[in-house]
Amino acid sequence: MLKIVFNASGNFFKKGILILASISLFSFSACKKDHKLTASNSIPAEAVGTGPEKLKRISPETKAWLEGKNIVVVLGYGYNDEESINKITQSLNDNFGVETEEKEDLVSVFVYPNDFMVAGKERISSLVDRIEDKTLAGMIILGAPDGMHIALSKIQDKSEDGKVNYPVFTLFSQDDVLGSESTSDFVLDYAHKTNTIDGEVTDFIPDFDATEILTNSISAMIELREPLKADSNLLNFVQKLLGKNRTVVHFVDGETGLQSINHFIFE
Repeated sequence: MLKIVFNASGNFFKKGILILASISLFSFSACKKDHKLTASNSIPAEAVGTGPEKLKRISPETKAWLEGKNIVVVLGYGYNDEESINKITQSLNDNFGVETEEKEDLVSVFVYPNDFMVAGKERISSLVDRIEDKTLAGMIILGAPDGMHIALSKIQDKSEDGKVNYPVFTLFSQDDVLGSESTSDFVLDYAHKTNTIDGEVTDFIPDFDATEILTNSISAMIELREPLKADSNLLNFVQKLLGKNRTVVHFVDGETGLQSINHFIFE
């Protein structure tokens, strides 16, 4: 009897060992599966390629610097029709993110005159109020209307030293030439401006896509973090924004024959 009991106990013991081994193996597999799920869920959004295209490529330190800042883009003459607005806004949103009433983002787009109406009248001077609560990393004016330089001057006057601490690029301005030059890091124009019958200046540029220079300009502003210096490097800087297919030269005043330091034209 003792022998039978012993064998039964041995078999029971062996079965117990097999059961415990199976449980341990199952637990180990389950733990491995749980670990994979946890690791997958912890991947940052940036790592899987979400967000605006150009902002994926900047460093974490630059992203931190941009936090809470805006780059303002003003769309004026030649770029304030519905087709241009939609095309430019879509491009800026894809590359950098465009601010709306529902969400905060890097780029704030203002359209003249729609976004500058005060008591039923166009007031470009209201730009001062539009950006009052913003911390800017840059500003680009495309097709500046008459009086834009006055608004920019008022913005400068509100700063402690009379200067803004971010770059301002003016493209295809229809504002006062000297005023634009004095309130911008640089002014860029197309060489072949034409006058319409009603006297309005137009900037029809063959084979030209404004979204490219806007994208390049914003990317440059993100890296600059400060205004440009009006020196011998400025022309090369503007040339890079425009690309290799155009040639940039200094603007020369037709009356005085003087070459501008920060005003350029291209063909």
